[in-house]
Amino acid sequence: MKKLIVALDVHDEKKAIELVDTLSPWVDLFKVGPILFLKTGPSLIKKIKERGKEVFLDLKFHDIPNTVKESVASAAELGVYSLTLHSSGGEEMIKLAASLKNRPKLWCVTVLTSQNASQEQVVERALLARNSGADGVIASPHEAEAIKKACGNAFSVTTPGIRLASANDDQKRVATPSVAIKAGADFIVVGRPIIEANNPAAVANQITEEIAKA
Repeated sequence: MKKLIVALDVHDEKKAIELVDTLSPWVDLFKVGPILFLKTGPSLIKKIKERGKEVFLDLKFHDIPNTVKESVASAAELGVYSLTLHSSGGEEMIKLAASLKNRPKLWCVTVLTSQNASQEQVVERALLARNSGADGVIASPHEAEAIKKACGNAFSVTTPGIRLASANDDQKRVATPSVAIKAGADFIVVGRPIIEANNPAAVANQITEEIAKA
């Protein structure tokens, strides 16, 4: 599976599908977050999968363990490839979700990239996630190398906060695609730099080439 994940951070299904069709040569996995999912529901996931692509459902489940387990089961019925849980939900919550058969991959959020955090805090949460049965974590590029060292190469790291150049926005812990890949990221999530570009396909191609060189 290609390492580039595109975040479909748009507000309607038509625009999302246009982006999927445009970016398909470079992207296998598309992120659907809460705003878009609440507007489109399962319909969008079905349409993405009909195009031979996969869905990363980023709803960041964090609730009592049984509620999270049932939420993961519902996501499995939709056929999503992966989804997010908050690591701060704790060991019991993660373990119960991980106990489901034929479930999506569980990627635990360590600390949101809009927040400041120490590397020690992020690695501690990554270890909790791994030891509780999760498949990987969401973490900034700055912690990817330390997480791989602590948790092993088989434990996946997906990094948001990817920028082609210095950007002044709400993401604090950011990096370029090559920096993230060299640090050990298995997937990088890119949203605005692609979907708000005048030519999204050209930017996706540029990032893919940068990943290949890294």
